[in-house]
Amino acid sequence: MNSRLVRKVYIYFVIIITLALVTVGVTGYWRSSNELEKQYEGLLTQIVDNVLHETDLFLKSYERATLSILISPVVKEALDLPYHATSGFYSSELAMKGVFQPVLINNPEISMTYIVGYNGFQATDFNAHIVPFNYKGFDEYVEQMKEDDTINGKLTIKDSGFLDGHLTLIRKLADRTSSTTFKGLMGFELKIGELNTLWKGIKLGNSGYFFIVNDRGKILYHPDSNRVGKQLDGMHFNTVEAKTNQVFELPGEPGRVFFSRKSDYSGWTLVASMSISEQRQPISDLRQTILIVGIITLFLATFLAYRFGQSIVRPVRLLENGMRQTAKGLWTRVPLTGSLDEMDQLIISYNTMVSRLEELVERVYETELRNQDNLMKRQQAEFQSLQLQINPHFLYNTLEIIICYAVIQKSSEIKDIVRSLSYMLRYSIRTDLEEITVANELKHILYFMSIMKYRNQREFEIDVRISTDYLLDSMVRLTLQPLVENVFKHAFPYGIEDTHTIIIDAWKEEADFYVIVQDNGCGIDAESLQQLNTRLLNSRQEKLVDSQPTFEGSIGLLNVHNRIQMVFGQQYGLSVQSQQGIGTKVTIHMPSSSAKKVIAV
Repeated sequence: MNSRLVRKVYIYFVIIITLALVTVGVTGYWRSSNELEKQYEGLLTQIVDNVLHETDLFLKSYERATLSILISPVVKEALDLPYHATSGFYSSELAMKGVFQPVLINNPEISMTYIVGYNGFQATDFNAHIVPFNYKGFDEYVEQMKEDDTINGKLTIKDSGFLDGHLTLIRKLADRTSSTTFKGLMGFELKIGELNTLWKGIKLGNSGYFFIVNDRGKILYHPDSNRVGKQLDGMHFNTVEAKTNQVFELPGEPGRVFFSRKSDYSGWTLVASMSISEQRQPISDLRQTILIVGIITLFLATFLAYRFGQSIVRPVRLLENGMRQTAKGLWTRVPLTGSLDEMDQLIISYNTMVSRLEELVERVYETELRNQDNLMKRQQAEFQSLQLQINPHFLYNTLEIIICYAVIQKSSEIKDIVRSLSYMLRYSIRTDLEEITVANELKHILYFMSIMKYRNQREFEIDVRISTDYLLDSMVRLTLQPLVENVFKHAFPYGIEDTHTIIIDAWKEEADFYVIVQDNGCGIDAESLQQLNTRLLNSRQEKLVDSQPTFEGSIGLLNVHNRIQMVFGQQYGLSVQSQQGIGTKVTIHMPSSSAKKVIAV
């Protein structure tokens, strides 16, 4: 058995480890290769798009520079009026000073700007003195631009400028009344060096490069300065034009990939190239790393699998022999392996499990029944004890009132007091768990206030705002009267005044029923209020009889709170809100009658 199990464990571990390594290695290599290729393609695309975007933005910025010249009334007037030598020279001077100079100052890359009218008007200005300047060649260059049909009212880019190392940015100037009738040309000679600085910053690895050709195949930029200005091979140019927005290979350029994008604004085609071997070098490194790590991991995992199998099989065989004896009715202890690991703990647990199982089940069952019976008796006794903890001072004071009235005079007041006291005593001495209605509690308050009228020597009416819909709802006996008595004793410590009020109200929220007793007395300071609410929250962990009140009267609140919890549950009871000098509100939280019916069902 031992050898068979060891062999199975060993073989299974080897198979699982091998499959895991092969699956993870092959899948990881395949996914990584595809992702790397996609990343390089995305890199080429992103680089070309970024350069294209930056180049177009650079060129478009000079289109905005022409607006101040286009809207100049001096320029329009010079192009519209017949040309005369004196007026032409004067207008030329105004154009240079009032129109050209702000543009040249704000754009130092512009070496020369000029306006040539079809009426013979001509104005030029320079950012730096051009020596020597070929005016005859410039006139011939302007005549060629006039005859170029590709130049219209929009800014046109000529990659071969009149000045060496410059681009020509030129547009035709329209008539005031017609956008299709042109009256002259306006042009900039822009240094191409600024664009070269932008293009030279493109990095495509150790062997990658980037170049730009115009729509005729002329190379405008190349890292190899000897190729700038030369014509791209015809086959290569056709391939670049045909494969725009694609990754492709060029004939005669083995081991390299290219990506091209054509600018709709300038008409130039931007091409990026990377070496395939450099692109795939990370993939080759990844493949080699996976193979080395996989082989090392396989050897280590195989050795660990053998050791792990042995550590499991030995104690399993011991347990098997012990269980075989147990099946025959012979409860035999299994010897420990001596390793003091989890397997020894398992053997110890097995040895003790059978001998103690029946005893423990019997003991737990009996203990549970005994605990439940004791808990029921304890709660019954505690409830009765709490309900009987009515403050005897009230009865003593009432008896004193009766004696006084009996000595002084014979009156109906004694009859009212004794009758109210009789009702209250009969109502309060009942100790069963029966719930009574809100109406009964309010009636008990009525008799209490009848006695308080004589005790305080003045009338005092409680503002009862409880809706008649709630009068038949159930609540715990003797909950409202202790709260009202607490108000007279603590909220109005210096006697009752005309401004004093006591409000009793009630409402329901879904399955909850709330009753409040609110006064406008002296209130409770923040520290005592916090201690009181803390004791209400932890009241079930305290011995109510032996507890010391946080402030005088808190035992009465705890009494009511505990009796509500004993009847309805721990989630119900009292909560106190108070502000010193403003008043106190005690909220009784109970389940609504409809919710209790659902629970009972």
